[in-house]
Amino acid sequence: MAKIDTTKAAAQAVAEKLARGKVNSPSSTNSVSATPTTSTAIPINSRIPGLLTVTPDLIPGMMPPFQPNQYHISDPLNPPETLPQATQSQLDKGMKIYEGSTRALKLTGAALDLTREKFTVIGKHSKAFSAGIQGATEIEKVKGNYLDYLNQKEVTTQKSVVLDVNQVKTVADTSISVHSKDELNQKLLQASIKAEESRLKTVESQGKLSSFKAQLGDYIEVKQ
Repeated sequence: MAKIDTTKAAAQAVAEKLARGKVNSPSSTNSVSATPTTSTAIPINSRIPGLLTVTPDLIPGMMPPFQPNQYHISDPLNPPETLPQATQSQLDKGMKIYEGSTRALKLTGAALDLTREKFTVIGKHSKAFSAGIQGATEIEKVKGNYLDYLNQKEVTTQKSVVLDVNQVKTVADTSISVHSKDELNQKLLQASIKAEESRLKTVESQGKLSSFKAQLGDYIEVKQ
């Protein structure tokens, strides 16, 4: 605002000096009329909707018209009357408009600053939300691992039960095996005894047969 006030004061001083040095004639006053200028719309980026595009070739159309040669002064003590001039009312009105426009741009800039911060917070919100999802995912993984642990624990318990049953069965089978072996040994012994008895009977029968043959032979000899 200080720069605008200084420019205003300087313009006012130049206008008053020129007004005093000129003839009081309406025809002698070169008043700068407001030249209507066509507003050049800033093109929108076609690839990113809403993003403004500014390139060097577009800058001239965005600048206010200004011709430095119109302000050429060959003699500082005798400024030419052809210099562009503005009346006091034009100056006051224009400065008010420019000051208002400056305030509007400041407000727009503040709104854009606020919007930038809003988008920054939205980004942080998204990151926090993403972190929450990742945390929830890790929790579900832990739950899954815990359920896997419980299932494995049950499987291990079942295997332990089967092992206990098999161990008892092994002890029982071992005891049965011992008795079975003893029973088989007894049967083998009994079979051996029976075989011995049969052998003795066979020997006895053979002895009797031999004795009978001998007696029979003696009887035949005597008979003859």
